[in-house]
Amino acid sequence: MIMRPRHRRTIISIGLAYLGLMMLFSGCTKRVHSVPVGEEGPTPIVTIREFPDVPIPKELDLVEKESFVYMTPEFATGMLVYNGNVDYDSLVRFFDESLTKNGWIVQASLKYSRTLFFYQKENRICFLAMQATPLNVRVEIWVAPLETTAYEPLLIEPAVEPAMP
Repeated sequence: MIMRPRHRRTIISIGLAYLGLMMLFSGCTKRVHSVPVGEEGPTPIVTIREFPDVPIPKELDLVEKESFVYMTPEFATGMLVYNGNVDYDSLVRFFDESLTKNGWIVQASLKYSRTLFFYQKENRICFLAMQATPLNVRVEIWVAPLETTAYEPLLIEPAVEPAMP
């Protein structure tokens, strides 16, 4: 009978230690809020001044060292690189749905370990490359004018009148 109180104290001590560890490590776990299917909330987005019809989720951070935008009065072109700790599949769905809503038409796509989308809108193209890395998701967005429109002023030759004999 003398062992019983000690045994009870040991169990209580282990339980308190376990509870303390759970409280300590609960801050390190990633909390996932499940949303019922079909009831997804609006994804906050930002737009880029040069490419306002290419929405970007706010969870992605611009990698300025790897990004560039070149602008002329006729067109804007560039590559934007983003990183973020987001769900890869939902990010693929986000870009596919939001670009389509903004008038982009998918021309080709490749989905496997890396996802590639090729869109066209009027006289521009948009190429997206997404890949999950061990730490986050990397997104490259290329926007450029179609070759025929970008170089059109350079290709127009002045009219030459036929020489009179």
